[in-house]
Amino acid sequence: MSSIMSSAKGQRLTRSEEKLLRQEEERKRLEEEEIRLAAERVERERLEKLRLEEEERARIAAADKARKELELPELYQILEGNRFIIQKVHKSQREMKKWQRYMRCDGTPDPTIPQEINTFINLSKENPNTDIKTLLEGGRVILQLLDELEMVLRDTPPDELPEGISDQYQQTIWDLQELLSNINDKATDILLKEYEEGKILKYGFVLKFKGYAFVNYHLEFELPKPLAMSDIAVRILHTDYDHISCRSHAFNAHQRAFKTKLVAVEIRQDMHEDIEVQGEGEEFQTIEDQKIPEEQKVHEEQKTPEEQQTLESKQLPDEEIKPIRLTRSRSAVSSGSKEETELRSRSSSRVRVVEDVDAKLPSIELVSEKVSYEAIAMSIVDFNQYTPLGGVYYFDILKLPPQPKFVKGWRIVQMKDTGLMSAPYPPESNKEDSPTPDEKEGESRNAPPAGITLKLPSKALFFEQPKPARWDQTGKQWRTDGIHSITFEPEEQILSFKMDTFNIFTLIQRYYVNMPFQSWILKPAAENEAILTVHAAFTKVEIRMKDLCQLCPVPVEDNLSHLRGKWMTASTLIVSMINAGLNIFPGTNSENYVKINEKNKMVTQNTYMEMALVSSAIAFRSSNWNMSTEPEEILLQACESLTGEMIPEDDWSLYMLRPERCHKLKMKESSEELSNEIAENTDFYSNLYHMMRGLASDAAKERILNTDHLFLGSVQEILEATKLLTHTVQVN
Repeated sequence: MSSIMSSAKGQRLTRSEEKLLRQEEERKRLEEEEIRLAAERVERERLEKLRLEEEERARIAAADKARKELELPELYQILEGNRFIIQKVHKSQREMKKWQRYMRCDGTPDPTIPQEINTFINLSKENPNTDIKTLLEGGRVILQLLDELEMVLRDTPPDELPEGISDQYQQTIWDLQELLSNINDKATDILLKEYEEGKILKYGFVLKFKGYAFVNYHLEFELPKPLAMSDIAVRILHTDYDHISCRSHAFNAHQRAFKTKLVAVEIRQDMHEDIEVQGEGEEFQTIEDQKIPEEQKVHEEQKTPEEQQTLESKQLPDEEIKPIRLTRSRSAVSSGSKEETELRSRSSSRVRVVEDVDAKLPSIELVSEKVSYEAIAMSIVDFNQYTPLGGVYYFDILKLPPQPKFVKGWRIVQMKDTGLMSAPYPPESNKEDSPTPDEKEGESRNAPPAGITLKLPSKALFFEQPKPARWDQTGKQWRTDGIHSITFEPEEQILSFKMDTFNIFTLIQRYYVNMPFQSWILKPAAENEAILTVHAAFTKVEIRMKDLCQLCPVPVEDNLSHLRGKWMTASTLIVSMINAGLNIFPGTNSENYVKINEKNKMVTQNTYMEMALVSSAIAFRSSNWNMSTEPEEILLQACESLTGEMIPEDDWSLYMLRPERCHKLKMKESSEELSNEIAENTDFYSNLYHMMRGLASDAAKERILNTDHLFLGSVQEILEATKLLTHTVQVN
């Protein structure tokens, strides 16, 4: 008992120990209370932050709603007003042209009036005139009528041009082209019948004629040996404009030219239309006739069994060829093609083509995947991928008509009214022979090929080695088979090749050779004037835009000197640039053939229209960050510019465009990472137009409000045709 009491006494705490224990317990209680209070404070702050964010979102939503209720109707009203005014101006211009045409007293018919044009065509067919100069002058008149009619078809809106009238105009075009073909044939026939021996046919007594070089025209042909002793004439004709491709079955489905509307349209409306484009005139250069060998022409039949060929000129004693402007022929084709039309096959595979044009030039990668239409056979020219450039060449041989003889001062000639007759090549007997395995591609033992050497046309730009293509009359298409031994001298721009038959041929270049673009900038030059600069794959293109547009001149003369500096409508400029090889206007299926930056079409469409509205005072340029954004987002740089001078780099700002709102970003183009952080002291806007106007100075606002309607239409049409927002891609 005593031992237990002694143990309890030994465990009793002292007062100091009890005090320390109480202090420790109090400290722990205070710490726990402090932690609890801190947690409550953090939770209150979190809830307050959420409340503020919710209020901010509600404020932004309310502000967005209020802005949209005010801004979007105003934007629609502006666009609709511009569209109405531009339509009214263009209609007035068309009526004025029609009145001026009515008041003309130059003796030429109005091609839009059936009675007048039909009378003109019939009288021209029955014209007994045998003077070549008069015939060719009549051809020039027909060219003017064709250009006039094609312009009417191109510039008249569909609602003003009923389908029946459109078909009538197209039929008139075909009839005029056929008439031109007849004039060409008639002039050729006269030349061959009325030559002066030793003048036109200077080499008529050379027994083994192998070919001839036309030095002044940088053109040379090589005659197959079987024709070296034949009584034939070689006709070589170059038309500056391509009137053959439109007869292709695939042309309407895959045509490459544009007829974008000349007016502003309602927002959200798709603007892109493919149309058939035809050139504005053509230069015909007659090359020569030779009594001894030259080549066969390929005949064509259209609408009438009449041969449709084109003219070639005589050779003068000084070996110079006199240039003659001839006419377009509606039909000129090669019937010597033996191949049948290849069947098209379905293709859904990915096709990747990389071509190097020059060691100095970058490689451009073309991508085509998931193609939903029939793949075109390799030897058939696909208008989605290639564009004929530099016009059309007619290379054919004709049978000589009875030649005159001079006896005692009398000129005696046998009269035959058979017209021109083509000389078949290869001969019919040789067509049945099949080539041996040892023979080169495209050559047969009994029918050696015809050779041609030419300098690239001077009115077209070629950024890579062009491919020759021949016209297949049977299949109504351009083909690359039957052409071989192709060589090209880049420095001299000389192309040589051989063809199995005498044929119509042209030169083709990749449609997307200059795409995708590297960068672009749209900068005001003055009030109602802007310059669009596009750095394409191989060249820089500058387009100046006012109420009309022009391709800006360059210090050094190039192949487009006939286009540069000339004011024309936006649609005419687009057509002219495509036909000249300076193509920066993607087709509707461009994503199948070239790498693009896919974006929502409605967003890009709205952006082009709104950029045009402020382009008189605001400069825009591409941003590399646009590749990193979502398809519904567009990122571009913008800056106010009223002086037309160079803009400092620090003045550019980045803007994010979304379907629901637009705003300025805090980041710069030189930032290392993409950030969606909004710039300080900026608001949200419902569209690009109101954002630019809201951030602009008073002077810029005044200029924007005074924008000319025709200037706006020109800028909008060019932007929509170039598709800059989707076809500007960084190529590594």
